[in-house]
Amino acid sequence: MNLPAIQSAADRPLDEEWPRRLARGARRGSLVRIRQGCYVDAIKWKALDANQQYRLTLRAVLRTSNTPPLFAEESAAFLWGLPLPETPTMVDTLVPRGSGRRTGNGVRRIVRPAVGPSVPIGSFMVTGKIQTAVELALRYDFPWGVAVMDRALNAARLPVERRADPVSKPEVAAYIETLPTARARRKATRVLDFADGLGMLPGESLSRVHMAACGFEAPELQYEVYDSEGHAATVDFYWKAAGIVGEYDGLTKYLKPEYLRGRTASQVVIDEKIREDRIRSTGRHVVRWLWKTAVSPAALERCLRAAGVPQNATPLVF
Repeated sequence: MNLPAIQSAADRPLDEEWPRRLARGARRGSLVRIRQGCYVDAIKWKALDANQQYRLTLRAVLRTSNTPPLFAEESAAFLWGLPLPETPTMVDTLVPRGSGRRTGNGVRRIVRPAVGPSVPIGSFMVTGKIQTAVELALRYDFPWGVAVMDRALNAARLPVERRADPVSKPEVAAYIETLPTARARRKATRVLDFADGLGMLPGESLSRVHMAACGFEAPELQYEVYDSEGHAATVDFYWKAAGIVGEYDGLTKYLKPEYLRGRTASQVVIDEKIREDRIRSTGRHVVRWLWKTAVSPAALERCLRAAGVPQNATPLVF
């Protein structure tokens, strides 16, 4: 859906009454003030989901800034399309030392240099993909740091990219070496070492971290399964010795156009059933789980134990 227009006092600089009319609209509930001097139709604002409201907030910050801001960390990740635990509530920007700009009015101003060129995404300027991924690896806990890094390394293009432009581990490692403290370098390196470019969805990444933390044998990722008819499926996880296929069943495949590929949700369900039947026909056992299990180490451990996944590795401590 198209985002509603932002109404601003700057729209009519010669109309002295206009700012007061906007303020009265906000008091009466017909408008919502999303930033000082920026208003949106209240009914249209309430019809937006959290991501759409945040994108409109970013537009308002851009519109009211004296100099074009450089969006960073969670704001940059949001604009890139990297995974986030939840929709941000603050807008993150990088500012130079001595700028005098302070955090406030919904904007978190981070005093840190941009390393490498900034990147235009629509009308926004953001930190590069590598810097953004590393900054979130430092900001988040280990599982979510891995989720972000996996997606940055993955060969599939991000929503804002015209073509696939993955980054390599050596490129990320070179950036990590520029970090100012040994502690930051250690934390980011641990995330990078565990990350795998074959991971894509955050549920897959979180599952893999929790498998390791519970001492399960490391699975093969994106394993190709063939039956008598040829290629049957590319599966998320495979434990070869045990003959067990693991599938994180993210709901995005039933909802988002890039996964539906012109199919209805019902057709996707049918296709998934046929796909699983073909996997099982090869003698392999299939275990599936949803998001609520992927984010819970205890629930995932119960699920994989019941399926017979080998649990003989040294647990990962993070």
